[in-house]
Amino acid sequence: MTCAWMNGVTVHLPRSATRLPVAALLTVFWIALFGGGQASADWINLTSAEKLPNIAEITVREDRVHLVLQLSEDSLDMMDELLSDDMRRERGIEPEPIEQRMERFARDKFQIVADSADALTATWRFSEPRARKDRSSPVNGVVHPLTRQKAPEPPDNSRVLHAEIDYFFEQRPNTLTFIPPLDDSGRAALDIGFIVFQKGVPVIDFRRLTGPATLMINWEDPWYSAFENPSLTRHHRWPIMSFIYVEPREVRHEVMLRLQDLQDWAGVNIDGNARITEDGRSRILEAASRFFEDKNPVIIDGTPAEPATVFSEFLDLTLAGVQVIGDDRTLDPATAVLGVTLSYPVGQMPEEVTTIWQLFSDRIETVPVTSIDPVGPFPSEFGVTYPSHTWTNRLLRYEEPGVATVPVTDQRAMKLPLLTIVLAVFALNAAAFALKASKWARFIGFAAALIFATGAAATTDRFIATLPNPFANLPGENEAQNAIRSVFENANAAFYEIKDKEFDAELSKFVAEGLAQIVSIELERANRIELPGGMTARVGDIRDVKITEIRPLDAGRGFSALAQWSAEAVGQHWGYLHLKDLDLQARVEMIEDDRVWRLAGLTNLTIEIRE
Repeated sequence: MTCAWMNGVTVHLPRSATRLPVAALLTVFWIALFGGGQASADWINLTSAEKLPNIAEITVREDRVHLVLQLSEDSLDMMDELLSDDMRRERGIEPEPIEQRMERFARDKFQIVADSADALTATWRFSEPRARKDRSSPVNGVVHPLTRQKAPEPPDNSRVLHAEIDYFFEQRPNTLTFIPPLDDSGRAALDIGFIVFQKGVPVIDFRRLTGPATLMINWEDPWYSAFENPSLTRHHRWPIMSFIYVEPREVRHEVMLRLQDLQDWAGVNIDGNARITEDGRSRILEAASRFFEDKNPVIIDGTPAEPATVFSEFLDLTLAGVQVIGDDRTLDPATAVLGVTLSYPVGQMPEEVTTIWQLFSDRIETVPVTSIDPVGPFPSEFGVTYPSHTWTNRLLRYEEPGVATVPVTDQRAMKLPLLTIVLAVFALNAAAFALKASKWARFIGFAAALIFATGAAATTDRFIATLPNPFANLPGENEAQNAIRSVFENANAAFYEIKDKEFDAELSKFVAEGLAQIVSIELERANRIELPGGMTARVGDIRDVKITEIRPLDAGRGFSALAQWSAEAVGQHWGYLHLKDLDLQARVEMIEDDRVWRLAGLTNLTIEIRE
């Protein structure tokens, strides 16, 4: 499938809208940059702040701020107040009462100021050497396309000082300002990556703490807590988000929302003081699916569409992206997040998709929406006064995915010029007659033989009958390799089909008759990859096909071969682009049927996701 980098939507643009499409496309470019090699790419925090030598994890609680510091060995001289007495002695530092050290630490080293008043008092909990927490990232060492700076690698020294400190306050402040150790210019004297949580909700993704940073706190709803600095934010910074995916055979509407908002809209009865059990989760998910089934109408090419399926699941917003909660853990109703997916099958890429958003409230007057098609994301928003969003197909060059038969090469066939053969037989018969005939009859016979022979010579390229060559050996390596590659490319196109009837029709074009049900199970494994976190990716871009151990089938004209190939799995869910490189291997059986190669068997399939 190919397309040009151009599309458009009829939208109402949010603030800073002139920057959003460019930023979105640059983000996709950045993700794609390391998706083609051995890296695996989910949504990535492009700052790589989680790789800095020093990390601060800050949690805002009802009566305190809990600070967890992981400090590199090179930073301990500046932060020696956190060393235990034994560690201070080892470094030649005289022991000092912990109260004095924490007073100096809270004043000069890591300040937390409540409502622009005096710095909060720090209470030391403990500190100890530990191994650095692994926060692996595929962008290690990659050059950022905008800044041209190389993303930092994890520090070589895996040992850190782990310290935990509490900053208590008597009454809940409206703002908290976090101030790292500063140099003479007022900038952070240490390279610190930091993240802030409130009631389990990440207020930001990992960012660099380069100087004082002020957090404006919403104690009722942590989703609305935010830093004054607009660059300090998180990927999912809105409590509800809409994603419209336009694909060759499906329009998919994904809605991410908090349980709290679902409760307000759908009247779902939730005990806010009790955690949600597995049974309670099932009840909530069923209610969410029923509620969204007839909400937010979708109009495809002028016709109102009904969702073929509606599916809901609980989601976990992690630092590595959105993860589906598939285990039986209990959930906090105050921070629980749901994802609802509505699927609308289409026969081909539509020309226009309009979505009308119906769910607003006193607090939610705008909802961000991102339409995603083969050339990238286009961000916009719904609003109370502009609830309609329209995606318009402006793909300049686009090919619908389709299945093509895999022809057998001419080397494995016998081509018989039927008219030539018939005329040659007539010529031989005429010549035989002439040899036995009298003078004039002999002349006529030879003349007829000459005419028939001339006709035979002139029709060698006409009325050709192609028959299987009974003397053909196994196909050559190139033909076998091309046949197997074409089969997997066909499978990739077939799995775009959403409806069973269309899928079976496509499968019949390259799978041996009567075997579709058997091989489709393994084909699905090879074309729909379960990613960590419960997401599914579609396999495409088949490459590096290699075959060995070519041997004849036990029955029928064909061959069996051990095939190895690579592919890229691409999945898009909840605004994240997932790219994974795969290595696959299987025993493949191909049968020659009516001058076409068809898949007759797929066994011993192994799939390895490259990390």
